[in-house]
Amino acid sequence: MLAAKTHLTFALALWYKSFMISRKACYASAVCALLAFEFRLSADTVTLRPVADATLFEASPNNNLGDDGTFMAGLRPKGGRSRGLLRFDLTRLPANIVINSAALTLTVTTTPPIFPASSTFDLHRVTQAWVEGNKPSSYGGMPASLGEVTWNSALTSEARWQNPGGDFVPTVTASHFIAGNGSYAFNSTPNLVSDVQTWHDDPASNFGWILMSESEGVSRTVRRFASRESGSQGPSLVVNFTVVPEPGTLTLLGIGSVCVLGWTRCRSRRMR
Repeated sequence: MLAAKTHLTFALALWYKSFMISRKACYASAVCALLAFEFRLSADTVTLRPVADATLFEASPNNNLGDDGTFMAGLRPKGGRSRGLLRFDLTRLPANIVINSAALTLTVTTTPPIFPASSTFDLHRVTQAWVEGNKPSSYGGMPASLGEVTWNSALTSEARWQNPGGDFVPTVTASHFIAGNGSYAFNSTPNLVSDVQTWHDDPASNFGWILMSESEGVSRTVRRFASRESGSQGPSLVVNFTVVPEPGTLTLLGIGSVCVLGWTRCRSRRMR
């Protein structure tokens, strides 16, 4: 009889221990599931259109060329360098995101008809605020009004460029070899991602990019690019990003489950 009781007591103790271990495993699984669900990262892709673009035109350095269906970059046959400016509004993206990739697509609409010179075009991050203006880019533009961008000034009568032709960082953000008419994608680079992330996190530092030919001293490298006013042909910036969620209700539930698990373990030790 004593042996039977001993075996029964041992069996009950073994069962209880197994039961408590199973409960711990269940709580642990629940906690992991809750936390995994809460911190699951969601990726998304958005296409942005520029909010401003313009041409800086050396041949007419005090003219504005901000309102037309195209902007220019390169050296035209008659002489005079041109550079394009463009800026995107990154505040349209959600807060608390990490930029995974960014790619800019530009469309060349006009190439010099005789002996065009192909070249590599670079994007550089602009370091000073500028305003697009409303003067047409055809026929060299028109004299700038107060605050409009020109080759000489970021904001006419208010702020001149430190360097005529635009102020920008020397580091190249992205490059592409451009020949004839058609669309060209400046694929994602670490510097391109860095620019977009910086502008998203600090909108006040967003002065956009300047587009210029590496061979802007060579005649006939000039190209006309579709601007934002041209609609679907205009520049597009495709941004892929990941939303990083803030701690929420499910996290609190997970913490509660951890507390229950801890209480269960303490109770289990006291009953041994």
